[in-house]
Amino acid sequence: MLQQLRRGAKSTVAKVLGGLLVASFALWGIGDIFSFQLDSAVARVGGTSVPATRFAETLQREQNRLTGQSGQLVTFDMMRAAGIDRRILGSLIRDAAFEEELRRLGISAPDSAVADSIQGNPAFHDPGGKFSRQGYQFMLAQQGFSEREFEDLTRIVLAQQILAGTVEAGIEAPPGISARVAAFQGEQRAITIMTLTPDMAPDPGTPDDGGLRAFYDARPALFTEPERRWGEYVHVDAVRLLEELAPEEAEVRAEYDDNRSAYTTPETRKLDQITYPDRASADAAVAMLASGNATFESMLGEAGLTADQADLGSVLLEDLPAEAAALVFAAKEPGLAGPVELPAGYAVYRIREISPSSTTPFEEVRERIADDLARARIHVRAPEIANQVEELRAGGLPLDDIAEQSGAVYGSFDGVAPDGSLADGSQAEGVLATPSFLTEVSAAIEGEERDIIELPDGGFLLVSLQRIEPSALQPLDKVRDRAIAAWQTAERMKAIEAQGAEMAARLGADASIWDLADELTVAALPLPPFTRMNPPADVPPTMIADIFRAPVAGGVSGVADNGTAVIIAQVSSAVAAAPEAVARVSGDLDRELVSLLQADMREYFGRAIEAQHGASIDPAVADEVFRRLGTSVPGS
Repeated sequence: MLQQLRRGAKSTVAKVLGGLLVASFALWGIGDIFSFQLDSAVARVGGTSVPATRFAETLQREQNRLTGQSGQLVTFDMMRAAGIDRRILGSLIRDAAFEEELRRLGISAPDSAVADSIQGNPAFHDPGGKFSRQGYQFMLAQQGFSEREFEDLTRIVLAQQILAGTVEAGIEAPPGISARVAAFQGEQRAITIMTLTPDMAPDPGTPDDGGLRAFYDARPALFTEPERRWGEYVHVDAVRLLEELAPEEAEVRAEYDDNRSAYTTPETRKLDQITYPDRASADAAVAMLASGNATFESMLGEAGLTADQADLGSVLLEDLPAEAAALVFAAKEPGLAGPVELPAGYAVYRIREISPSSTTPFEEVRERIADDLARARIHVRAPEIANQVEELRAGGLPLDDIAEQSGAVYGSFDGVAPDGSLADGSQAEGVLATPSFLTEVSAAIEGEERDIIELPDGGFLLVSLQRIEPSALQPLDKVRDRAIAAWQTAERMKAIEAQGAEMAARLGADASIWDLADELTVAALPLPPFTRMNPPADVPPTMIADIFRAPVAGGVSGVADNGTAVIIAQVSSAVAAAPEAVARVSGDLDRELVSLLQADMREYFGRAIEAQHGASIDPAVADEVFRRLGTSVPGS
């Protein structure tokens, strides 16, 4: 998605026309973007500028989109750290380059094309699917556009599509390449694997000081303490409220009695039906069935019906016409019922099965009802406590007093890291281990008291960050025991890697994987055939290419994904992709490849236009945009 922001004809402006501009504005709105005005340009391409307000608008729209997608607030600082601001600015510069080139070439979309594009936009259609001028004017007015402004924007985008389309015309996939790719992707291999673990290696002993120091120096990441944060929090705990707001037994019983229908399964009948055109035919059919001279199945055949056509399934009383329902549901046992007059003809029914009405006993649903009642109360009580927390907070009270007076939970966190570990080596538990808490702590700056947030379970959380201890490499003396254990594990892994490579080389020559498994007293596991595109989870991706290069009965070895074992594999079969499958897939691959080539061509074309007209960025204006949006600026 972020890559696409930079593509010329599918840039931010181009996406506006495809029905997305009005839809996205209607979803997110743009009015709050202009809480400030900046006349300066954040970038220029030739004589075309990128206004600071446009940059700010696009940043906030993307922030809203990412926040909605993730379910958690995505701050501008987070966006800047991820480089999203640079990609957005690059997209706007690309748009400006296209505008400049269009002006140079004198390309502009005609009025008829603009009218067709607007009138064909579903956002401006009435419920009958026709263009509504009133709806068009209303929508534009809501978003602060005049008709002339929107039409000018549409004209620019159409012209961009014309310009970009010239570089895509005539692009074709190289002959035969799709068939080769399809054959490559469709080839299948079956393997048998076995696993070597470090405990199968000999004891490596203890390293000398020099060896341990060298191991420590070569792997600083193993011994680097992550950034840790200290602070306190107030938690409106939904789990605790669930217990506190548990209803009395009488309330649960009353809820059950008041909604007994929700716990009652109505009576049903499984029916077959044959319909006759007149009463005489229906009476004759019933007589034949009652005398035993015919069966229901034979009568179906005479009526030209199959069993499926006659089967009405399981029906409720209200599913049938009144007279038929009264007759069918009066029956106490399966059997015949009818004939019954219907709006068109007369019906004879066969009742195959009777399922009486049943009510789930109170004891079976008691806990669920109690839980539902308590959760409903939480949705009222938790916001009340959160509002009280905010009021007390506005009065300047410390968090522990706020928690005590409001009935919330007060707590502190000591050295929590992004992975949820604590400074004492233990793992965070409860609310401290939740993604919401860790996200809030990570987003806070030192000394900041965050805004209260609602949690997915209906509770609320307020975090105050007091201290940050940066990530730092720990001295060897402090982590000596851990370093020795890591060295021993690494030595054992070296030993089994060498053993695995040696055993893999023997496969197909003087041994099978079953022989090796017997030697080591480990299990061998046959895996079903797979392709390069869907390898088994038991095999590390780094081994797949070697497996498909190896001959049948050949062996391959590699380290497991988690780095704690070595996998040995023997190829048991190799099957080429079927010709019909190759032919079927090739067409799709041709279309996909052409699409990729067109996208690349658009990108190269956009870069060429930017280079031709020259692009410049004003970092000071970009920083000012971020300041006005309420985020930190590096170096300020």
